[in-house]
Amino acid sequence: MAEKKVIMHRAEPGRGKAHWQQDWMKKVLSNGHCSFAKLLFMRIASFGDRGCWMTNETLCEEFNRCERTMSRAITSLWSAGDLIITGWDGHGRKMYVSGDPRVREKLNQGCKDAMSRGKVTTNEQYLSKIRLRGSGAIVEN
Repeated sequence: MAEKKVIMHRAEPGRGKAHWQQDWMKKVLSNGHCSFAKLLFMRIASFGDRGCWMTNETLCEEFNRCERTMSRAITSLWSAGDLIITGWDGHGRKMYVSGDPRVREKLNQGCKDAMSRGKVTTNEQYLSKIRLRGSGAIVEN
């Protein structure tokens, strides 16, 4: 009989607590957002460090909500600093959860790579190049 393989997805933490029991996740879930914003946050967090590529229209279809509700939820999460958004809707936008340590590592690595290739010289240039928005979106040297 063939052995059963255990497959781990990239969005799941390797060891320890379940994804929704991480400290950074608990902070957002108890942050006073509406229930739909929390549900949307969990969906965006499921993408991990790859970032959520879905447009508002796609998210509306998935959650069966209107576009205004989706925009409000995204704005609520973004203004509280719980989301990092690069690009804009339909033009290379990706949404990341700001509390996930893997996301910050990925943004920092991207900045270092761009600096080593000579594409940018400062953090500010990198942030404007990827059109980064969000209060939790600070890239370190």
